Amino acid sequence: MRHVGRTILTLAVFLFSCKQKSSAKSGGSYTISGKIEDAVPGEIIICRQQTMEGKPDTAIIAKDGTFTFKGTIDEPIFASIYFPTSVVESARQQAIGLFLETGDITITAKKDKLMEATIKGGVCNKELNEIMEMTKPLGSRMIGLSDSIKQFYAANNTAAATALQQEAIALETAQNKALAKHIKDHPKSYTAAYLAFQMNSYETNLDSAESAFVNMDASIQSSYYGKKLKAVIDALKSTAIGTMAPAFTVNDLQGHPISLASFKGKYLLLDFWASWCGPCRQENPNVVKAYALFKNKNFTILSVSLDEDKAAWQQAIENDKLSWTQVSDLGGWKSPTAALYNIQSIPSNLLLDPTGKIVAKDLRGEDLINELNARLK
Repeated sequence: MRHVGRTILTLAVFLFSCKQKSSAKSGGSYTISGKIEDAVPGEIIICRQQTMEGKPDTAIIAKDGTFTFKGTIDEPIFASIYFPTSVVESARQQAIGLFLETGDITITAKKDKLMEATIKGGVCNKELNEIMEMTKPLGSRMIGLSDSIKQFYAANNTAAATALQQEAIALETAQNKALAKHIKDHPKSYTAAYLAFQMNSYETNLDSAESAFVNMDASIQSSYYGKKLKAVIDALKSTAIGTMAPAFTVNDLQGHPISLASFKGKYLLLDFWASWCGPCRQENPNVVKAYALFKNKNFTILSVSLDEDKAAWQQAIENDKLSWTQVSDLGGWKSPTAALYNIQSIPSNLLLDPTGKIVAKDLRGEDLINELNARLK
């Protein structure tokens, strides 16, 4: 899902600026000393670096509500500190967002308001606090829009949800312009590289991503976030309109391998979705309509699900009457196929011509019908 789930809230909650000095690396040891009001002694708290490599670090809450994390880093890296869902209801789960950087970092927070934690220590976290204060009104408005949009979708009030999405997108656009300027003004900043990666992976804008990367100092280009941004650029180039769609093979519901190459000779809509994605389910009737209109005109669909639960995936296929080929590696957002196509939000689709060349992307509603009408007369 695009609007608030993966883009707007990510940027609203974790806006920050960190100016690094001339050194390309800022590695060493860090210590995080925290205290959480209302925490239960003996509870486990988790610290996960954004690299997602290996198991996350864990600590035990002491009798006085304190905890400590220690470790080493090669360079500043974004991390989240949170309670497992076994301790906090998933609907109420929050996280403390911060940079791990060398030195001592102190955290004070309330258990049910982790996102409002006070963080002290380190240049990055100092500037994070300043930016968070400056953007608090905007963040509050975005969160309010997120809640309202979800409620309207739940009530099947698509018109109202769409109107609020347009307002949210306008706020996001204004915010992104300011962030883009910051990124351009800070070519030696690890945090600017993080922001460039976050923005351009979600927005999937090749020109913006390349501009941000070229503007980076060579030392930042070789950093973790510089490399992540370069990977986004490579994926965008490989799936740009006019390029041949990257090959893959994924199993269908019956466990049979289905290759993209087997669809050559027809126009193909490569559709990424998931059973748990509200906007995807809202869009499915339009896709069903397109299939009914054009399935006998050298056109078909291949849907790739980002589900993890096979039963839920199968039930959604039956409920939405999706009668074309369905595949999934059941990897969720870790799906290799989604990564191959740099899918950062769903629903998302690509239209391939009979040779396998990408000729259009992200066609919705009547836009999909109109594009197919123009090509399949």
